[in-house]
Amino acid sequence: MDRSVCIRCGGTMVSMGRQLLRKGNPGWHLRGDFEHESAESSLPVEVWRCTSCQHLDFYLAERTAPGPGSGIAQAPCPYCGQLHELDDPKCPHCGKRLF
Repeated sequence: MDRSVCIRCGGTMVSMGRQLLRKGNPGWHLRGDFEHESAESSLPVEVWRCTSCQHLDFYLAERTAPGPGSGIAQAPCPYCGQLHELDDPKCPHCGKRLF
């Protein structure tokens, strides 16, 4: 499927970027802050808009993992060696108390 052609009128589709559709009352709401939403209450989508008829298309987007330097510092667990956030009181992998 060609995302650059509108299925309604044949016009040109332009990307409006990635957004989150968040479940709420009474329906779905567009949200920003892509990396910080819970997976249970939101659906990551790419939004495309037709320049002629203003038709919107939504495509499922992949969640992206935070890159290095984007969040809390990581440290290896002294017990299991897996990386965890520096301020974790317990290792999320082995459950041992860290401090």
